[in-house]
Amino acid sequence: MVKFIEQLLANTKNKPQEVYAGVCVFCATIMGTSVGGVASTAAALLLIASFFVIKQWRTAWRQLAKNEKLLMICLALYALSGMIAVINVQDMDEYIKDLERYVRFGLAIPVYLFLKYYNMSLMKYLYAGAVVSGPFLLMVALPGYLEHPELPAHGEYHHIIFGAVAMLNAGIMLSMLLTLRLNNLMKIVITISMLCGFITTVLSQSRGVWLVLPLYLLLVLYYSYRRSRTRFVGMIIVLTVMAVLLLVSPAGDIVKSRVSAGVDEVTAFYSKNQYISSLGTRLAMWEIAIDVWQRHPVIGTGPGDFDEIIKKLQSEGQYVGMEVHESTHNIYMQALVNAGTFGLVTMLLAIIIMPLKIFIRSIRAQPAQSLAGIVLVLLYATLGLGESWTLRLSILSVYIIFLITIVSSLYLPQSKVRERL
Repeated sequence: MVKFIEQLLANTKNKPQEVYAGVCVFCATIMGTSVGGVASTAAALLLIASFFVIKQWRTAWRQLAKNEKLLMICLALYALSGMIAVINVQDMDEYIKDLERYVRFGLAIPVYLFLKYYNMSLMKYLYAGAVVSGPFLLMVALPGYLEHPELPAHGEYHHIIFGAVAMLNAGIMLSMLLTLRLNNLMKIVITISMLCGFITTVLSQSRGVWLVLPLYLLLVLYYSYRRSRTRFVGMIIVLTVMAVLLLVSPAGDIVKSRVSAGVDEVTAFYSKNQYISSLGTRLAMWEIAIDVWQRHPVIGTGPGDFDEIIKKLQSEGQYVGMEVHESTHNIYMQALVNAGTFGLVTMLLAIIIMPLKIFIRSIRAQPAQSLAGIVLVLLYATLGLGESWTLRLSILSVYIIFLITIVSSLYLPQSKVRERL
């Protein structure tokens, strides 16, 4: 951390653009879904900076590798899917509000060109933010938990996206322990911070986020076993100790109660058609989403109409008493409803398939950044099963900032790579 601060002070004079962008990444990593407006402000500041080099966009584009260009094209196509769907929109006011969520994916392109033009290396800011976020997010979560232990802990946003970023940063720290050469003190600091992140995730009661834990475990076991038997044993010990600490703490009781409630809600939906519960409502909305997609299979009904569809069904005597939501609470179903098959395909390409292709191909040459990228995709793909995060500006902005930071770091000139390491 001391070395990071020394480099920051030196770069403030020599590389002001990198410090500017790095501080945006650092703040979004720590406070993106816990402090109001931070992630969106960071994304906006990066976008504004990109327009100062608008004349160099073409030059930066020409320097991109093939996979970088393909990723940018996929982001643009996903943004376009939301625009095309205007054809079937009924509620234009809601459409305009939701359209911004699609446009932000397209606006990631000039920001990426800005980073590439200056050959910025921002991973150190992301790593530093992840380490600081552990105790910070726990401090945000604890006051609410201590006052109302039965309620989910959260920051200024919904508890699910609050817990999601805590889990994301814990995964980033896990990748640091697996891939970076760290002294013993830093290993201890990162492990403690990672434990804070996991505790925060449990206190947030975000069941959908917990689903990524088995994927983290498999990733850790596979990667550490391939790299070093000693590291494999060490990671087993660390994870076992952390699991025991979580289970014997009050957090363990939260996990047990939430999982048990989830099983009861799913059982009640399928056996008794009871949809007035957290998971029951989600399952009902997914049924509705499939029906809507079948009527508009190519480009969907357009963003902003889903709540009106539920109201119409309730007026016809269906799903009476179910809470009306503007989203399906599932990014895959949401894509089908909003933009049809075209929207789903472009979304999968933009946020899962192309990023994974880039990270997997780079993992041997640049394991640290690549593993962090795989963690990012796994977390967001899993979160998308129970939450329409593509419609939530804060966590959407965090995803875009992480994505362009990690991908841009994989395609630096060799001299810059040596400087970074």
